Formats: sequence, C-alpha cells, structure tokens
Amino acid sequence: MNEGGREQAEAFLRPGERLVAWCSYGLGPGVPTPPWSLLPPPEPTELQRRIEGRLPGPLKQLAKARVLDPRRSRPAAAADAIDRMPDAVDDFGNRLMHGTSMEGGWQSAAGRFVISRAGARGSVTGLLAVTDRRWYALSDVSQLWQMTPVMKQYWETPRSAVSALRAKPTGVLQKGRMDIEFTDGSWVALVASVSRDAAPFVAASARYPG
Repeated sequence: MNEGGREQAEAFLRPGERLVAWCSYGLGPGVPTPPWSLLPPPEPTELQRRIEGRLPGPLKQLAKARVLDPRRSRPAAAADAIDRMPDAVDDFGNRLMHGTSMEGGWQSAAGRFVISRAGARGSVTGLLAVTDRRWYALSDVSQLWQMTPVMKQYWETPRSAVSALRAKPTGVLQKGRMDIEFTDGSWVALVASVSRDAAPFVAASARYPG
C-alpha cells in the first residue's frame, strides 16, 4: 500500500469518510471478458468532438451513429466477435492453468464489477480501496502522452455487499491472488500488482468492522 496509491484513493473520499486500505491490482488470469453488448459506449475524446463539430450534417450524423460500435452495427459486431476469438482461447487456457477465477453470471455482483472495470477502458491495473463505508475501484484513464495519471472511479459498493476478501485462496498458485466475495454468493479473482501487498491489504480491510 504505497503513498501514491493513498493519495489517489483519498482524492475520491466523501466528506467524513475514512480510508481504511488500498491496493493496486489486476484481474486474475482466466476472468472472462464481458460481451460488448453489456459495456457502455466509449466516450468520445476531445479531439473526436472537435472533428465531429466541423463535419457537414450527413457526415456528423453518421459519426454520431457510431457505425463501428458493435452494439449498433451488425457488421461491426461480427468483426468484433472475430477479434475476440483469441481472447476466448486465452481465457480458456488460463482457466485450465489457474482454475476458476469467477463465480456468478454477468448480473451478479462479481459480474457487474468486471463489467464496470471493462467499461472504464483504462489501464490494465487499477486501484481498489475500502473505507469505513464502502469499497470502490479506480482506473488510470490518461492518454498515452499524459505524464500524470488521470484516475476515474468506475465501481463502488457498500461494505455490507462484500462478505470477504481472501488472500492466497486454497488450490491456486498465483502470487498476490485475492478473491473478493460478495453477499450474493458470487466472487472474482484479483491479483495485487505487488504480490507482497495482498496479505496486508486483506488484513487491513478485515480489521475494520463492516
């Protein structure tokens, strides 16, 4: 739990809220990728907005239709399915090697967590934080040319919605693995970016009563 992560997490605290613990993490190997149909449409960049603003009417409408968005175009959806086939093969291989990494459908608490994370479209690593009131997760959504991280909150849930956070689950070998379990029975595997941070983060989050 480094000081840089503390500062990033503290920037999203609400009035009177107390930060308990934080940890940089990624999804565990084998966690499935949500279908595009469940993800929110990507937000246009400032450059895209400026370009669209200068287009003539018909082209502007075409751009706003997002014809390359798999949610709105059958050809785009077909192309996206082909592009995602290697990911499906990788997910299957990871599950064979590392075991189950998620339990629960896309409507479960674990599924909504993974969908929210994919929808943020930020860095592959994120920051998970727990306070005296809630859990929340941040992602760095800065552009490649930006030197300073731009953090965005993409998920939160009350402390009461998380039943446990477990380090080193039985039967898995990944260093820094943590399983976050929800009260609806679903769970998802996470991996601390620095493996030695997993146990202190789990211990700190458990010491504070929910």
